[in-house]
Amino acid sequence: MRTLTAAIVFASVASVSAQADVAVVKGTFVGAGTYATDEGCKKLAALAAGGDKNVGTVPETLTEDGFEGWEGSCTFTSFTEIEKGKKWKVLMHCTDGPDEGPESDIFERLPDGKLKVTVMDNATIFQRCDTDKGN
Repeated sequence: MRTLTAAIVFASVASVSAQADVAVVKGTFVGAGTYATDEGCKKLAALAAGGDKNVGTVPETLTEDGFEGWEGSCTFTSFTEIEKGKKWKVLMHCTDGPDEGPESDIFERLPDGKLKVTVMDNATIFQRCDTDKGN
C-alpha cells in the first residue's frame, strides 16, 4: 500500500499508543467522489458489478477521508496550500498491516481534474472514478 520508511516504522512502533491522539481532518482539497488510478477505477467497476473482493481486486482509493486499500489506510491530519487551488503539502497518519506512522505527500490538482500524489519522489495519478466514462 503506502510506502513507509524504516525510520518512520521504527518511530511509529515506539509510539503506537499515540494513534489515539492523532487529529483527523477532512481533505477538502480532494473534492467529492472516489479517486483511484486508471487500473484502480476499473477494479472498482468490477467490484460494483459483483466481483470478488481480495488483495488483488481491491484498489487503493482516495477520498476526502484519505486513502484506503485492502491492507492499510491513511487519514489526513493536516494540509497546507502551497499554490492556491492547485498544490498542497499533506500530512497523514497511515497504517499498513501492523505498521503505522506519519507520512507527508504533495498533492497537485492537474488541469484535467486528476490529482498527482507524490511521496518520496514517486508520483501517482488519481482520477475520479465515478465520473470517468462509467467507472
